[in-house]
Amino acid sequence: MGVFSAMTTAISGLNAQAYALENISGNIANSQTLGFKRNDTNFTDLVPDFGGPRQVSGSVAADKKQTISLAGDFQATSFGTDIALQGSGYFVVQKKELTSAGAVIFSDSGLYTRRGDFRTDKDSYLVNGAGYYLNGYELDPLTGAPVSGVPAAIQIPSGLLAASETDTVVYQGNLPVDPSSGTKTAVAAGGTITAANEAVFLTETISGGSVSLYNSLGNSQTLQLRWGRTAANTWDAYYLSNSTAAGAAAKWTSLGNFATFNATTGALTTVMPATISPTINGVAFPNVSFDLTGTTQFGDPSGAFRPTQITQDGYTTGSPTGVSINEFGRIFQTYSNGKSIPVADIAVANFNGDDALNRIDGGTFEETDGSGVPILGLGGASVRSSGLEASNVDIAQEFTKLITTQQAYSANTKVITTSQDLLTTTINMVR
Repeated sequence: MGVFSAMTTAISGLNAQAYALENISGNIANSQTLGFKRNDTNFTDLVPDFGGPRQVSGSVAADKKQTISLAGDFQATSFGTDIALQGSGYFVVQKKELTSAGAVIFSDSGLYTRRGDFRTDKDSYLVNGAGYYLNGYELDPLTGAPVSGVPAAIQIPSGLLAASETDTVVYQGNLPVDPSSGTKTAVAAGGTITAANEAVFLTETISGGSVSLYNSLGNSQTLQLRWGRTAANTWDAYYLSNSTAAGAAAKWTSLGNFATFNATTGALTTVMPATISPTINGVAFPNVSFDLTGTTQFGDPSGAFRPTQITQDGYTTGSPTGVSINEFGRIFQTYSNGKSIPVADIAVANFNGDDALNRIDGGTFEETDGSGVPILGLGGASVRSSGLEASNVDIAQEFTKLITTQQAYSANTKVITTSQDLLTTTINMVR
């Protein structure tokens, strides 16, 4: 039986090396496939239960040894929606399907991938080159808070961003103890300075900077300010209410004495924020919160106002200009008005048994009993945009395995031909 056993063992060796060759060929074929994870071959010896001095080496079996948890190299690209994970984890994706009525739906089963070449399709969903749609958590565009705790296919807004009126102005800086223009003339809150008196007014006030305000339609006007010290440690603010006024027409309007300071510390003592309702060149901006918190009155050799922050929260209508993704996986839609609106947080899954995931087409995987259930969240990983994860195949290593596999296969065929010769000799012996 030894010759027959040798032949059977050699056949198992041929089968095992053929399986290894199949894996090698697949790895080499996918060496340029984004996010591909190579399949190595695991050889296992099968020993017959002879025991004692008659125990033999036995035959061999081959199965896969996955490298799913081994990352490929990072390749930089010029597309902001190309993403890669630095660290462990997988993007959660879905396959798009059509119902019998022709409606578009997404499959319920969760799939996972490291392939990150996402682009927007005709419906503005993010889909990768293998046809899988990126999942994430929809965000409230105003607060950035998640709308739902269930990940779904991410759809990028494609319409115009509606205008938003100015609700709050944050105004901070330092008013000098001794202004360069000396004591200032004040008018009652809401009182005006005519165009004819502007020249004198400008010598008695100091510039306070400017900021654009927006109404509900997105129309903007510039809130240009000047400060006048009306008494010790007390200041009146004025704004340019009619830039084209002439003669006796009102050109500047007082906002009132709402900036007072502690004479010793220079800290603001007025309760903030104040509410203003300026009308600029005929455009009304009602009930704007004007916050001077943090403004001080310290000595300044220039005698001028030094702004440290002048901002407001309104904006005009904007059209989409692109998509950006930060390291935490938050997707933003950017607009022509300079706004970046949060769209979604990318869903990322981790597994305790990565290499037990089941491999399917398109560089995607599905959970198994061996992998465990997905643990949603970035964990210690981060998202890198404008780049992709390449295949983890090493061509040089695969060619080395190819040579050794070829030699092992040839050696097993030699065992079979030798066994055949021995059997022929045995058969001829009795003739």
